Amino acid sequence: MANRMTGKAAVVTGASSGMGKEIALAYLKEGAKVVAAARNMEALGTLEKEAEKQGWKENLRIVSCDVTKAEDCEKAVRLCADSFGTCNVLSHNAGVADNFTPVAELTDELWERMITVNLTASMKITRAALNYFLEKQISASIVMITSNAAFESATGGPAYCASKAGANALMKSIAFEYGREGIRCNAICPGPVLTNINKSMGEINTKGNAIHRATGYNAHAKEWMVKSARYALGNDPGLPAIGLPREIAPLAVYLGSDESSFVNGASIIIDGGVCLSA
Repeated sequence: MANRMTGKAAVVTGASSGMGKEIALAYLKEGAKVVAAARNMEALGTLEKEAEKQGWKENLRIVSCDVTKAEDCEKAVRLCADSFGTCNVLSHNAGVADNFTPVAELTDELWERMITVNLTASMKITRAALNYFLEKQISASIVMITSNAAFESATGGPAYCASKAGANALMKSIAFEYGREGIRCNAICPGPVLTNINKSMGEINTKGNAIHRATGYNAHAKEWMVKSARYALGNDPGLPAIGLPREIAPLAVYLGSDESSFVNGASIIIDGGVCLSA
């Protein structure tokens, strides 16, 4: 099926790499017009070149955007409206991970960073989009990337899990408050996906890491990561050890399109069942 997002104009945050980049490309492929927002303009330039090769460049704008800053969030939405005549989809993907520091050892700085980037920034970008949707009386879709850690707190450190649980609750509040205005909001809750988020972790906390590696998915992470190298090449479907960004993007297309018109307030876990492992 093609052109599933014709008529859609989307802001995609975190679009310089990983899931955000794949979602931006998937939206373009399906006929959407896209503002790709991120802090890394060099990486956004690479995205722009990929879009040009596919013949999609005229439907793409790139913008420097720090989603922790309200003015940058508003700028991205405004650019979409100014460039394409409207904005009716937001796909919010930007986020960072913690380093598994246990609660008793958490610093204020680590806690505040997780809450600022993963939760407060989610409020700021969705607020900017909502204000535009409401002003223009636009039926719209918000797609938020949270995490399976919002439900399975063994899959991430406590600060990360709390921030993602908060973002997931924010999603449900938006769905409840604005669904009657024709604005849907849903969350994709991925498990481990092969992205650059690990670069945001810093030095891993030894004690917390030992706790988290003792059971469940984390106990098998190393062996499954070895397997995932083959899985990524398509040579060994096997157990989905580590997801790939291209495996998340189709769900973001569905939720951003009119196909999901009756889906609102949903938290959809997409993790290959890793949270079922013992």
